[in-house]
Amino acid sequence: MKIKLFALFILITFTAGLSAQNAREILDKASETYNKSGAVTANFTLDSKDTKARSVHSYDGKAFMKGNKFKIEIPDAITWFDGTTQWVYIKDTEEVNISNPTGEELQAISPSVLFNIYKKGFNLSYKGEKRINGKSLYEVELIPQKKGGDFTKIAVLIDKASNIFSKITVTDKAGIENILTIKSYQAGSNLTDDVFHFNKKDFPRAEVVDLR
Repeated sequence: MKIKLFALFILITFTAGLSAQNAREILDKASETYNKSGAVTANFTLDSKDTKARSVHSYDGKAFMKGNKFKIEIPDAITWFDGTTQWVYIKDTEEVNISNPTGEELQAISPSVLFNIYKKGFNLSYKGEKRINGKSLYEVELIPQKKGGDFTKIAVLIDKASNIFSKITVTDKAGIENILTIKSYQAGSNLTDDVFHFNKKDFPRAEVVDLR
């Protein structure tokens, strides 16, 4: 009986190790695809689901990305990040907040950080393939090794054929699911660095608040 239990333990350990290896290989390919794609333009939908209140808030947006730089346009705000400085323009109040976000703060907003976040601090597991809208997708789950953080789980779907991230679901400690679905993805876009800077001339009435 002890021998059987020991063999079962070895099998489970081996399977878990293989799952983590497969997950890392899939994420490595997806991350490499993004990092080699140059500038990227993507349209997305973000669904925020509060499982306790059973409410869903959704909006569409557009992202421009190049390396660790990005610009994100959503209905009520525009965010620019040039690799160091971040500008957030709130449309209703016509206010621009300037800050230098920390690495932890960038985890919640930066597309490039989300695409590379798995490389440390997470236990990875491969959950198998899914077929959605005629596409085969890999499903990978990331669980933070450090407890008590802002989120408890990240689930990722990656297109098997193109190695492009298709959907990222981040579950926070309050149980809220933020689901980012990539609707379109265009690599090799011609984006200059000016795209990732706030230009006061384009928003002459904006009040600038420097929080640095």
